[in-house]
Amino acid sequence: MGATATIHATPIEIDLGSPPKIASDLSVPFNALNGTNIEGQTFSFDLAFSNNEFVRLFTITSPSFEVFIRLQTNGSGPLDSLQGTGNLIDSQNNAIPGFGVTGSASGNNLLGIGLFPLLKDKNGTPNNDLPRPLDFSGIHFELMFPDIGNPSVHVTGGEFELVSDPDAVFGVGPGVPSDIVSDSGSTLLLFSITSFGLFALRPIQRWI
Repeated sequence: MGATATIHATPIEIDLGSPPKIASDLSVPFNALNGTNIEGQTFSFDLAFSNNEFVRLFTITSPSFEVFIRLQTNGSGPLDSLQGTGNLIDSQNNAIPGFGVTGSASGNNLLGIGLFPLLKDKNGTPNNDLPRPLDFSGIHFELMFPDIGNPSVHVTGGEFELVSDPDAVFGVGPGVPSDIVSDSGSTLLLFSITSFGLFALRPIQRWI
């Protein structure tokens, strides 16, 4: 693992709600990018969790854990894909070393990009060099918007989402357990998570 590097970017605060929480899917709307034109420009920003919150990736958390950003626009049809890179950041605004595999999506008036911090490559190889449990306090993104040739089209809303497999939960702290592991490869948790309030699962929607 390489040395950390401080990231300087426009900060956007995200409130993950009242911790502690154990979840496999957590979605938060945000409006900080509203009004941003879709003109092929590059935009650098940090999504920083407010109120000293952090996300803990447990041993049991799925290697396909994803940080996803969905942007709604005022366009009137399909858009080219949003491109870019990303990485997790710690409580001191330092980059957490990792591969930061990203994948983009687009749809009718929609743009999206996902960061897969626990994957080594786009073939889905787990990054076993990144130890867990792992805490992060935000995400840094370097995004390139598509150039659609229409200066009137802009972002009208955003959604931030954390997604893992249903039985491969993550935590929102403070107050979460130090780790959660599986029992002999099964999905049985080694402690009761009832007191932390398991999120009700809902269908995960993606668009291409």
